[in-house]
Amino acid sequence: MGRPLLIGVTPSPGESFSSILLRTAEANGLPGPGLVLRAAGIASTFPRLQSEISTLATVCRLNVDLVRALLPLELGPGAQGLARKHRYQYYGATVGMEHLLVGRSERVCPRCIRGSGHLPAVHAFTFVTACPFHASRLLDHCPRCERAIDMMRPRLHLCQCGLDLGTVESIAVSDDEMRVISLVCRRWQLSFMRDIPPRCTDVPDEFNDLDLNDLLRVISFLCRLNEESHRTWRAVTQSKRIRAVSWRVEQVGRLLRAWPHGFENLIRRVRTPLVGGFAHGGAGGVGRASISLFSELPEPKFAFIHRLLVSNMQQGNAGIRLALAEA
Repeated sequence: MGRPLLIGVTPSPGESFSSILLRTAEANGLPGPGLVLRAAGIASTFPRLQSEISTLATVCRLNVDLVRALLPLELGPGAQGLARKHRYQYYGATVGMEHLLVGRSERVCPRCIRGSGHLPAVHAFTFVTACPFHASRLLDHCPRCERAIDMMRPRLHLCQCGLDLGTVESIAVSDDEMRVISLVCRRWQLSFMRDIPPRCTDVPDEFNDLDLNDLLRVISFLCRLNEESHRTWRAVTQSKRIRAVSWRVEQVGRLLRAWPHGFENLIRRVRTPLVGGFAHGGAGGVGRASISLFSELPEPKFAFIHRLLVSNMQQGNAGIRLALAEA
């Protein structure tokens, strides 16, 4: 007996997989997207096998290549700096796993829900903390029940508790935060769209020239370097909650606005932290920054950052230069 064919929906450019599932469930009067997946014989949140992708495309009357592009498909480890890290293929772009939110929870934009009735896939990137189309803060938790927004919720606009997410008041974000988010969105769109300007005018050319994955790597490094100036050195994606990432993204946006002077000021803060002192002295902070840069971003394409860091380190005192040489 063949699989049932559901009433299909027309995907919008850049729409997320969960958004299409939720709209398909509503079009067919199903209580949630889980039953759409079940109709295709898929027990998990995402189809992972090629046979599952093909079956889901048939059941939902979608192009199989489109469904494949919508899904974050694991590619296995690949070279990234001096390490080999696992990657996803997503919307035609290859990105590190640490840069994508993959699972049952997701981020939503109330204005997208109210206006277009679908959700963009770009919201799944860790550093996209606001909607690039509405410049408003994304939701990752329901303001009523405080649970994470579940992609398996009953409807696109409804939380599990019944709150209409489209009615949540929009919160505007700063121009600095939007500078980074718009750049990430532009590089993402270039992987599947060709009728958009390739460059962001308020971002240095060196960053416009990077592909999506390399851009995300640089943003991650700059986030951690900024934390070093405040006596911390944790992975920025340790928590992917918006409130834990948004202020870091805003700081990177300020760096880009004042580039290269913003980066030079950051190195000075790392050398002489604003809050207290490092356990091993200021030189330790700069040394860790140098080791991190040349291990994570050693490729020639990042030479513009290498030159700035080395130039600023050479302006330090002899003790700092000696510590760097020993490191």
